[in-house]
Amino acid sequence: MPYNEMGDHEVIAISATVNGAFTAELYAYLLSLLPTPSTFAALSSRLEANYAGFLKGEPEKVKEFEADRKALNCELTQMRALAKAVAIKDPEIPGKLGLGPLTEKTAVSGPLGAPEGFKVVFDAFGHLTATVKKVPGARGYQVWCCDGDPSIEANWRLVASAPNCKGIVITGLNRGKFTLLKVRALRATGAGPWSNWVSLDPTL
Repeated sequence: MPYNEMGDHEVIAISATVNGAFTAELYAYLLSLLPTPSTFAALSSRLEANYAGFLKGEPEKVKEFEADRKALNCELTQMRALAKAVAIKDPEIPGKLGLGPLTEKTAVSGPLGAPEGFKVVFDAFGHLTATVKKVPGARGYQVWCCDGDPSIEANWRLVASAPNCKGIVITGLNRGKFTLLKVRALRATGAGPWSNWVSLDPTL
């Protein structure tokens, strides 16, 4: 769901979660995952240089070309995703990077369904994680918790967001209280219905 369509309490909850996770160390790590002008130029030049040998079937050149092609595909995908992200503030970036217009995927028609098979378990590292069956058309999932009266909307708060439906790490729970959890699927056009509730006993 677009953030400008969410309720104020939802945006504040998401902002608080991201604020706690988006550290300077994480920011530096994210930047380290992106291509740099020098690494991209070297990879592109190497691929072009090995192309003739690849066409001739030279074993070493074929091996090098295929490895570089795989790496270049990865870096181009990253650059396309980065361009799409920053185009929200500067729409000219995709063109400046030579990527051309970025077309949107056709949205999946029909409403999102309620997630099924909602389970909450501890993983091998002791983290509390949620898992549901994949919802067709979903682009992400949210897990909300309540340790008060579940009939009062203000008692529910966001505790996890993830693009995947398995191994969603849940944080910020008060393990000393009886807690209810629920999950819903998301996509750009809105959120789907809630799943069944899952309860967490404070003695666990």
